Amino acid sequence: MRKASLLTLLAAVILIWSCEKQGDYIAKVGKETIGEQEYRDAFMARFRSEDNIKQRTLDDRKRFLREMALERAKYQEGISRKYDENTAIAEQVEAAARRRSLDMLYEEKIMNSVINEKMLRDFYEKSGKEISARHILLKKMPGDTTEAANAGLRARADSIKTAINGGLDFKAAAKLLSEDATTAADSGDLGWFPWGRMVGEFQEACWSASLHKLAGPVETPFGWHLIMVDSTRKIENRPSYDESKEEIAARLREVEGQKLSDAARAYVDDLHKKYDLNLDDAVLSDFRSKLQDPQISLNKELGPMFTDVEKQKVAATHKLGKVTIADMIEKVGTNAYRVDWKNAQAAIDLVNAIAEPEFLEDHAEKEGFLKKAKSDPAVVEQQRSAIMRLVEKVEISDKLETDESADKAYYEAHLQEFIQPEMRTIREIFIKEDSTKAARVAQRATKGEDFKKLAWQFNEKESTKNDTGRIGPFEEKRFGVIGRTAFTLANRGDMSGAVKIGKNWSVVQLLDVVPSRTKTWDEAMAEAKKQNRVARTSQLKEQLETMLLEKYPMNVNDEKLAALWPLPPERQERAARDQ
Repeated sequence: MRKASLLTLLAAVILIWSCEKQGDYIAKVGKETIGEQEYRDAFMARFRSEDNIKQRTLDDRKRFLREMALERAKYQEGISRKYDENTAIAEQVEAAARRRSLDMLYEEKIMNSVINEKMLRDFYEKSGKEISARHILLKKMPGDTTEAANAGLRARADSIKTAINGGLDFKAAAKLLSEDATTAADSGDLGWFPWGRMVGEFQEACWSASLHKLAGPVETPFGWHLIMVDSTRKIENRPSYDESKEEIAARLREVEGQKLSDAARAYVDDLHKKYDLNLDDAVLSDFRSKLQDPQISLNKELGPMFTDVEKQKVAATHKLGKVTIADMIEKVGTNAYRVDWKNAQAAIDLVNAIAEPEFLEDHAEKEGFLKKAKSDPAVVEQQRSAIMRLVEKVEISDKLETDESADKAYYEAHLQEFIQPEMRTIREIFIKEDSTKAARVAQRATKGEDFKKLAWQFNEKESTKNDTGRIGPFEEKRFGVIGRTAFTLANRGDMSGAVKIGKNWSVVQLLDVVPSRTKTWDEAMAEAKKQNRVARTSQLKEQLETMLLEKYPMNVNDEKLAALWPLPPERQERAARDQ
């Protein structure tokens, strides 16, 4: 009985493994797997839309899959060589993790304290409908923010509300009394708007108001509003809460920007106390005084303007270390001219700009965010990319160094690529928009008049006037119609008739022919070096790819790949024939 149960369990395990093997991946590369969703996301990122994707053939999908497989194989090769222990890569990853740890610290300690789950859900619920409303605005004057002025505006709003409740039409009142220049002429109409479009106090009043019932007065930074909601409508086919959460959070970060800024400032100020930041007012005062000296230029490096003794003075101390004048000089760089050094806060802000990042990094590590950041997908991907780049460097870039003999050998083996085509030199008489004049000049030239003298007299092209119309030497593909005309002339001294070029005309004489020839090594050296490098890079890349896919074979789930985006029947038939 026990043996039978064990066999049944083993069979189930094999069945599960078999199903996973056949159904849950697009390809296996060595020890790594390329999943269906991962492939979908990458393919969509490359081709942008479902319509574009449906135009791709099965071979296109396989080529793209091969690119992904090579990246996986490259990473595994890097790990086998212990590149994850490479000092430079470790430093890059550590720096990336520290940056990410600060983001995590901000998200948890600042953002989550201001934008919580309740706010996100409330935003989602309220954004399920749009509102059409009108308003009457009594504007606050920027120069008058006194309580008396605000009370006066409120009193006016109350009197208008009383008049509307007494029978005054809201639309008429908006036209006559609203100080919103963009909507007053349209009876205060704001049109349709979703939750999140208007300022907080205004939209709260709109979403709380009853249809066709006067709401307000409501105070916002703009002034006092009376509101009439005309209609509401449901927003159809909107994404789920989970799908919308990130977008909602981003919008709330904009709306609550000031609260977030205030919370962040308070949090960092608290770190000043935790890390016992102490400023030396005398040193900071001396620093500012020096920068206010009219003999000092503030738009260049400040270092030479301070003695070594001055640079070593300590402007602030804290639990993690100190801030010296040298640190402040380095931090401000060449931007000292941008700062008002008469203001004592300027030097304090400079010290804070140096010390606060140290506090935040240390605090993030102590709070466990650095450890979390090291396993964050973005940081892990940075490490993977760095390891893959190192494999490419070792196997391609580092092997590209060639000496002149290798480049010369390439040149000698590919002489056909370094042929100088036949070149010609001509003299052109260019005549603007006058076919009669052009024909007359051509006739005079064919009757034996000196072509150079005719060019000196009649050529109207500014760029060649000083050289009596001389152009070249040049290849046939240069200069369009003129170039092609020059290569129809058989012998030196031969002339064309009047040739039409757009609205203009030209008469051409062949002056010289330089026969086609193979470039010398000295002439071809730079081009040969470049071509050899390109060829060598391609060769090394191909060798690397062959090695990788031999060492880390790719096993493709063809059935799954074809089923991702079903091909039209005619393409399915073609794919079947190709196989």
